Amino acid sequence: MRIIEVSVKNLFGTFDHVVPLKTKDRITIIHGPNGFGKTIMLRMIYALFTRRYHSLLNVPFDEFLVRFDDGNNLLLRKSTKSEHDDTQHHESTIDFELTTNGNKLSSFVYKPRKVSDLNFPLELIEHEIPELERSAADAWLYPLTREVLSLDEVLTRFQDRLPMSRKAIKEPKDSEWLQQLIGRLQVYFVEAQRLISFSPRRRREYEGRIPTVLVVAAYSEELAAAMQNKLKEYGELSQSLDRSFPTRLLRSGGLSQLTNEEIQKNLAGLEQKRLRLTTAGLLDRAEEIDVGRLPMIDETNRNVLSVYVDDVGKKLAVFDELTNRIDTLLHIINNRFLYKQMSISKKDGFLFKTAAGDLLSPAVLSSGEQQEIVLLYTLLFKVNPGSLILIDEPELSLHVVWQQQFLEDLKRITEIGEFDVLIATHSPEIIHDRWDLTVELKGPNGAETFNR
Repeated sequence: MRIIEVSVKNLFGTFDHVVPLKTKDRITIIHGPNGFGKTIMLRMIYALFTRRYHSLLNVPFDEFLVRFDDGNNLLLRKSTKSEHDDTQHHESTIDFELTTNGNKLSSFVYKPRKVSDLNFPLELIEHEIPELERSAADAWLYPLTREVLSLDEVLTRFQDRLPMSRKAIKEPKDSEWLQQLIGRLQVYFVEAQRLISFSPRRRREYEGRIPTVLVVAAYSEELAAAMQNKLKEYGELSQSLDRSFPTRLLRSGGLSQLTNEEIQKNLAGLEQKRLRLTTAGLLDRAEEIDVGRLPMIDETNRNVLSVYVDDVGKKLAVFDELTNRIDTLLHIINNRFLYKQMSISKKDGFLFKTAAGDLLSPAVLSSGEQQEIVLLYTLLFKVNPGSLILIDEPELSLHVVWQQQFLEDLKRITEIGEFDVLIATHSPEIIHDRWDLTVELKGPNGAETFNR
């Protein structure tokens, strides 16, 4: 399932935006002046597909419509009414409506959770989630993102860190059809602030500060772990094939299906693949086999080599997907960095060296270099095929030349990952020569924002 269009009416009481997605190219770029709602539209899509419905209540809008390629349309209408004729207290709700070909199929009304829905004291939230600061009776400040979170948002975002049973928190009513619909599409949000992340700790470790981790360092550890998992899979398959090698060789009856030329060609291909895996950091460097200097292949050893070639091909194929992604990451980064080189280690993940060969900590990379690594790694390693990726301001900290090369790199990555991308940007350099991928958000007067 893919989104083909999103639209919003009366955003901030002012804007009506329609954004058709460029499904053929898989990349859509929205641009417009500050305050026109570029980032907000990304956040609304993300909130919907991660079931953070309360976040939508904080956005002033009348209607939000998502059209899918299967003919279904999901319409959200926001409404507010006074509680018990009290004009000082209002209750906002969202009406969800699923239609196809103009026919209404299903509907659902979302109402946020309240303090009365809890079976535990509110103070427990601050004890277990010390980075939150109580700012009102049922609101908390999250300093890392400078957001003020409602009770419903806190429970949605941090519920896995609350030790009580899920039964102690009354879940907001949801509908099975809505869960199934939004569950068919994974949505990722690459936010403008992407270089640090919060590291959960207990209050005794908190000491009044926000403990954070450098995202580049975290991703480095994550990649090393992924490589170790692949090496474990490779080792298990190797043991299985080696153990059954004699049996399979004897069962073949000594007859090979491959010619001498095919065996030599396959052996040469396997050596090239080993070299590629070595460059990617997955295999240790070993002495290369010079296929041209191998002894003459005769009937005696042709069958043995034929089974050997097949087995090694199966073993090395374990790394194919991961290697393609590592190759792409290294190719792009090392074509961007000046006087630095990036390599990959199965033990340490990312390795950075100066032109003189000295190791560098990820922390000393420039903000632009870190932005490039974080964004590329997210797209290459953390996104599943068929997903929608939302990227806010990819131009942050990037040199003009890097901005101009961004879409070319992104196109290559979307071909590998087979996902759609929706970008919000202020930069004409990001767009570069691909204005055909853009959708401009205009004000009520329809004024254009960029001179092409």
